[in-house]
Amino acid sequence: MTSWWTAPALSEFSLPPIANNRPANAEARYSAQRAPLHPRKLGLLSLVCVMYLVVSGGAYGLEDAVRLAGPRLTLLLCLLVPITLSLPTALMAAELTALMPVEGGFYFWVKTGMGQFAGFAEAYLTILYTTFDMAIYPVLFAGYLSFVFPLGPVGQIAVGIALVWLSGLLNFLGVRPVGFASIVLAVFLVAPFLALVKLGLPELIHFKIPTLPLFGADPWGALGAGLTVVIWNFEGWENLSVVSAEIEDPRRNYLRAVMIALPIIVAGYVLPLALSVSGASSVADWGTGSFSRVGYRIGGPILGSALAIGGAVMSFAVFEAAMLWVSRMPFVLAREHYLPKPLTAIWPSTVTPGKSILLCCIVFTLLVPVGFVALVVLDVFFYMAALALEMIALIRLRRLMPNREGLFTIGGGTAGLMLATALPVLTWTATFGLAISNGAGKLDFILAVALGICVWPAYVICRRRYGGPPKIDPPPTSITD
Repeated sequence: MTSWWTAPALSEFSLPPIANNRPANAEARYSAQRAPLHPRKLGLLSLVCVMYLVVSGGAYGLEDAVRLAGPRLTLLLCLLVPITLSLPTALMAAELTALMPVEGGFYFWVKTGMGQFAGFAEAYLTILYTTFDMAIYPVLFAGYLSFVFPLGPVGQIAVGIALVWLSGLLNFLGVRPVGFASIVLAVFLVAPFLALVKLGLPELIHFKIPTLPLFGADPWGALGAGLTVVIWNFEGWENLSVVSAEIEDPRRNYLRAVMIALPIIVAGYVLPLALSVSGASSVADWGTGSFSRVGYRIGGPILGSALAIGGAVMSFAVFEAAMLWVSRMPFVLAREHYLPKPLTAIWPSTVTPGKSILLCCIVFTLLVPVGFVALVVLDVFFYMAALALEMIALIRLRRLMPNREGLFTIGGGTAGLMLATALPVLTWTATFGLAISNGAGKLDFILAVALGICVWPAYVICRRRYGGPPKIDPPPTSITD
């Protein structure tokens, strides 16, 4: 899922200087990126809470997987995806954050390990997946709000669009969340699900396997669609790398936070889901807000409304916080000479990139009517494509910078490295079942492939029209060179 953290003020965004010659050591090369943006840094507790919100934020958004894949397959995927995707991705992020704790994280990993075009491709894919990801939250916000205040399809679209422009206005005015909010929000979002599990514990203890079969008439389509939604709920373990310089001792605490957050997130999905689908014989009515209906059945109107309000609050909070850095992406790419120069314009009274924010709001508004499932399919395809580049960069940087004394590395030697990089890619390929399915997801998958192929023409056009950044030196061969 999209990220929640205190975004830096626009005046604090700066591009690292381009050296004319190879620096004497790697520390000098990355010193510009390593400079912290804030004097206050994320400690371990705050980092765990932020990581929880970045990746999960609660089981909200998982309901559609039950309808698309069935309860048995969804439960199975929620147990497998943490092993095949979350853990390898988290270990990759921990290793590369220890190696290069720089502002910009995965963008610089790929750019350093694979060159300028690969860096552009990483940025291109990241922009695509964050764009579709951002459009998901207004849709979820309206869906959960409609459980408390009934809204028709047109009303939900109108509420979603209103959320986009409200967040854009707050962002334009320079309103920013504080770091402490991550802890408060995590507690607020976890509480309703804890109450749901506690009140429904007798049913959970006597769990009954759903009567529906593991696979239906369209097994590949069910696997592809259900896995796509589950991946969306478990993605984002490397996102905090872009603010690694704002983490206390990132080389140590990133891995520690992963080891704490991962079991919490898995339990946060599996327990409410198992309780909700115990003995289920039909899931035709499952979708956004289904957990609220389960809460109403188990805990009455208070719990049902709390879960619905929690889903709406999560959607608004994550969207508003993510808008702070997503809306800066056109601004930064314009400074890198990949986009038109007017996008670098700063509104003097609030020190915010007004034109960049306006562009993002227009794009998000156009995407809100697309719907949750279609947005998730596009989001996950581009996220996994960008993750594949990061995994290749992990292998390349092992060869370019073999000296890792005192730093965390994925264990198991070459076999361990290959397993950690192969499992996420294999998980991604399982979603390709959408390409041969008969469902609506097939068209979304074809569109995603078409947009992905456009990365090379986009790179050529942007460099020719806007110049692109200067060429960089080859990377150093070790931390101390």
